[in-house]
Amino acid sequence: MRRFFLPILFAAALPAADSRIVPAMNAFTTDSYKQLARGDGNLILSPFNIGTALSLVLAGARGNTATEIESVLHVHYDPTYDAALGELLAGLTKSGNADGNELHTANGLWVQQGFPIEPAFESTLANRYQAPLNPLDFLRNPEAARSQINHWTEEQTKEKIKNLFPAGSIDSSTRMVLASAIYFYGKWQAPFQSTQTQPAPFTLATGGTVQTDFMNQTASFRYAEEPTAQVLEMRYAGTGIAFDVLLPKTSNGLPGLEKLLTPENLKGWFGNLSGRSVQVSLPKFRVESQFSLAKALSAMGMPDAFTSRADFSGISGKEKLFISEAVHKAFVDVSERGTEAAAATGLALRVAAVRRPEPPVVFRADHPFLFVIRDTNTEAVLFIGRLMNPKSGG
Repeated sequence: MRRFFLPILFAAALPAADSRIVPAMNAFTTDSYKQLARGDGNLILSPFNIGTALSLVLAGARGNTATEIESVLHVHYDPTYDAALGELLAGLTKSGNADGNELHTANGLWVQQGFPIEPAFESTLANRYQAPLNPLDFLRNPEAARSQINHWTEEQTKEKIKNLFPAGSIDSSTRMVLASAIYFYGKWQAPFQSTQTQPAPFTLATGGTVQTDFMNQTASFRYAEEPTAQVLEMRYAGTGIAFDVLLPKTSNGLPGLEKLLTPENLKGWFGNLSGRSVQVSLPKFRVESQFSLAKALSAMGMPDAFTSRADFSGISGKEKLFISEAVHKAFVDVSERGTEAAAATGLALRVAAVRRPEPPVVFRADHPFLFVIRDTNTEAVLFIGRLMNPKSGG
């Protein structure tokens, strides 16, 4: 059996979208967060990115394999699906570059010289996802091919996602690599002043504390008060993209809040936001995460794709393919000026408004919290994570 790899990189906001896609992606977001948010460390992931990667491979899935992937993604795949998702991705660049923000997207397809793939699959990738076929010689020089693809990925993400494919992950049995990359840097609509950044204690889940740098300001933000949490929305200038913090009301309240994480609750929490004067204290932080996805995706309902029962005959009718490896990397950096974020997913396939002045609300994020990066126009959640310890990067 042959293999191919498919890395996808995403971080940014979405334009107006096909009404099927955003609810499905947000449902996949909460499902995958609950599968991957094990342990007690910092976390960042882009289920939207993972879902996009699965959508690309879904274009070549058939039979029960396709049914399982559709179920996990909460979608019904039909001839209009790729066009709708492709248009959604194409609109990112148009909507994301404003007021000093930067958004760059790119897709790539590398195939072993002479390896037969189905014309319909090649056409879908080229026309819907702007990923034209480029030949490489995995058979005779897999390390050179790996280096070329990794270099392309680093370039598209401004070196935020490095060495996506580690040594040995692409070998002479590799036949195809699909890649999609996105880089986003968003400046706060209301930036923090570095002169106001001060060290203060951050309470850990264990009850101990660490000293870290807190950014501080009082300004008008969208805010909501829920029974168990405060919710703060901070916009990026001119984009419609927002950074939301879901802060439990107690220092040990994050596990309970995570249990409440559903698409319906997210919609409700964000739907209750309204303009308020808010006194914000937010730690500066940088988080990087890496995951192996095969076990989680199998548990979510698509086990066949990772076994010899897989049917990817829509990719190649000549060779029997199955996903042998699935990995995800993500990165976020939050500072006084704004947020920088990127993510990557790799799949390896082998052959087998305020009414009157009010006192400012105090929003002091000095204990573990959830955060998301989402598009406020479509409500699509692109990144989700948690901060357990601002002094720990992973």
